[in-house]
Amino acid sequence: MKLRFSIGAKLILGIGAIIIAILVNSYLINNSLQKSRKINQQITELYVPSASHLNDLYNQINRSKSLIKTWVFIDKKKNTPDKIQLQKLHSKNFPELHDKISQLSDKWEPEERKKYQQIHQAIQDTLFREHQSIMESLNDFESYNDPMLLFEITPKVEYGGEIIVLTDRILEQISTLRNTMQAKVDQSRVEMSSLFNRFERFIMILGIALIVISSGIAILLTRTTVKPIKNVKSILTSMCQGILPREKLKTRNDEIGDMSAALNDLVESFRKFTSFAKEIGKGNYDVPFEPLSEQDDLGNALLEMRDNLKQAAQEEEKRKKEDEQRNWASQGIAKFSDLLRQNNDNLEELSYQIIQNLVQYTQANQGGLFMINDEDQENRIIELKAAYAYSRRKYMDKQIEPGVGLVGRAVEEGETIYMSDIPDDYINITSGLGEATPTSLLIVPLKNNEEIHGVIEMASFEEFEQYQIDFVERVAENIASTLSAVKINIRTNELLEKSQQQAEEMKSQEEEMRQNMEELKTTQEESARREKELNQKLEDCQNKLNQYIEKYG
Repeated sequence: MKLRFSIGAKLILGIGAIIIAILVNSYLINNSLQKSRKINQQITELYVPSASHLNDLYNQINRSKSLIKTWVFIDKKKNTPDKIQLQKLHSKNFPELHDKISQLSDKWEPEERKKYQQIHQAIQDTLFREHQSIMESLNDFESYNDPMLLFEITPKVEYGGEIIVLTDRILEQISTLRNTMQAKVDQSRVEMSSLFNRFERFIMILGIALIVISSGIAILLTRTTVKPIKNVKSILTSMCQGILPREKLKTRNDEIGDMSAALNDLVESFRKFTSFAKEIGKGNYDVPFEPLSEQDDLGNALLEMRDNLKQAAQEEEKRKKEDEQRNWASQGIAKFSDLLRQNNDNLEELSYQIIQNLVQYTQANQGGLFMINDEDQENRIIELKAAYAYSRRKYMDKQIEPGVGLVGRAVEEGETIYMSDIPDDYINITSGLGEATPTSLLIVPLKNNEEIHGVIEMASFEEFEQYQIDFVERVAENIASTLSAVKINIRTNELLEKSQQQAEEMKSQEEEMRQNMEELKTTQEESARREKELNQKLEDCQNKLNQYIEKYG
């Protein structure tokens, strides 16, 4: 497993190294300062006061030598200044000084403390007792007149005398001890000076080391952090200008590496976005694309753009298709309007022309036009007037009773029947044709003013589209109207012929003939009226068709 050395770890390590160096520096500085403070404290609080007090002791003992001589040889009166000073030295000055030296001597070396105890014992027990003996013996003026007493005391205080020799010996001991203390003061000062010199060198070395460590850490952080960040910044600046880098950033096992890897992924994603946008620009709306995440705003926006463009293209395609279908229907309406104006005196030929053109125009496979024979109102029969299949005219005789099969049901219900799932044996059961098994079957009643005149049956191996069904239904209305008018014309002609024949045969029956003529006239008027209505309807249809063509053409 590769060790992850993060920027935080680098910073902690670098700062930690600096902190450790500072702590070591502080410890050594503090240690040096403590030693210096201890030495200085020994100098100021022990050795210097000790040397000073020993010097005072030396002066006091040396002064006592002069004062005791003055007591013996000069001041014969009581309470002279020198005598008072000597008494004060014994009673006050020396004890106070001894107390001070005793407090300091507790911190001395044992040998030095022992020497002072010997000096104090010599002064207290020997020298000052001798002084007290002389001071008590020569305590008034009369005592100075005693030759024997002076003879006994004077040699002690003269040069080479017992007290003088003892004092000089004590002074020598005090001087030796004082010099020892002074030497320690000098030695401590030399040691402190040496310590400060070492401390100064040490501070300089530590400062240089700290600078070197800090510089090394700064260089390392610059190489491992600042430089990669600059590279990332450069790429981001280029991306802000729409320029994608050609090479990937190097990745490392730290946060900068994570940023570089994320930026590489971002660049790769932008390349995918660019490729996706180009494909969309080419009209390839089915190109696969997945956003980076659910919160990918750009990816989701591109998907939404693709869906919107795809929907717009589909709507445009649908609109074009609808326009084509409308144009197809309009052209069909115009075509069949012209067709219905022809052969309106021959019902069989008109029926064939209608079914032939309707099958061809809708690209069906076969078709038949059925009409209701209503000559016998009690036994109406649905007759096949014309059939067309496989690009040929079919001559078929077929009669269907109303309500029987799909054709009969369409006549009875007056509604369009469309089937796209036809059983194999449908012909025998439901179809009025009967030569093939189509995929879809369309039966449209010929209805005019709620009156059913017949049906159109069409079969195809392809399913009929809704616009084709709508077109056939619209054409069926015009066909029904035309067939109705043709039937009326034919019936009128038949009636005219019949009336003429009856006129020749029944000349003798004028009254009956007159009645027949009146009926014929009435019939003619009715026929004219119906013809006029039919022509008006045809004109209206033609006007509507022209308006529709002008509007949607």
